[in-house]
Amino acid sequence: MILFRNSPPGFLAFQVMFFIAAYLVAWWQHKPGLAAWGLNFKKGTLTQLLLGMLLGIALYGATFLCSLLLGSEKVLRVPALSEVWMPFGLFVLGNLFSSFSEDLLTRGYVYQHLQGRLHNRIIALISATVYLLNHIYRLDDGPLVWSYLFLLGILYVIPLLLTRRLWFTGGMHWAGNLTFFYCHEIITSEETGHGPMPNLVFVVVILLVMPLTYYCAQGMQRHKATV
Repeated sequence: MILFRNSPPGFLAFQVMFFIAAYLVAWWQHKPGLAAWGLNFKKGTLTQLLLGMLLGIALYGATFLCSLLLGSEKVLRVPALSEVWMPFGLFVLGNLFSSFSEDLLTRGYVYQHLQGRLHNRIIALISATVYLLNHIYRLDDGPLVWSYLFLLGILYVIPLLLTRRLWFTGGMHWAGNLTFFYCHEIITSEETGHGPMPNLVFVVVILLVMPLTYYCAQGMQRHKATV
């Protein structure tokens, strides 16, 4: 609806239908609504969400900064805040729904049905593969795009496997998308054709952020267990 039809009303309508469907599928499978897929409201929800958002900003912000420092990209124009607050605000709201709906589909649902049956490493590989294939419109972009999408799938499922909730993952996904949008759509930038490809820089940064994400999610789960 957004990429091919430029229809925000259509996008929002399908997002609403998705969450209704997710709730009804949980009810049909005798599970507790959206909480079944990891969106349960318990103590620590806000902390997990905010920490995930910080890591999402760091992930995409570090990638953009490294690309600038390495000469892979350059900034052409930085608009005034008065020019961007409206489009960015709309994107913040719209991307909240799209990020969490994708997390429910490719991570929460997969985890709920495979936990206890398969090792977490296998669940992570399956979830990342589903996440990659969910980007069917990117599959013509080549192996480097496939690689970073698959690695993103691994990165985003790590907090879910450790906390058994989607808030950390959702916050990271949402804020990461917002950071990318601001750095590449609000700020006018372009690839220079020099230095490493930005997507390659992104792959390296994802790999570097993985252990930090694991450490933070594991720390939160240990803290929860001791409270």
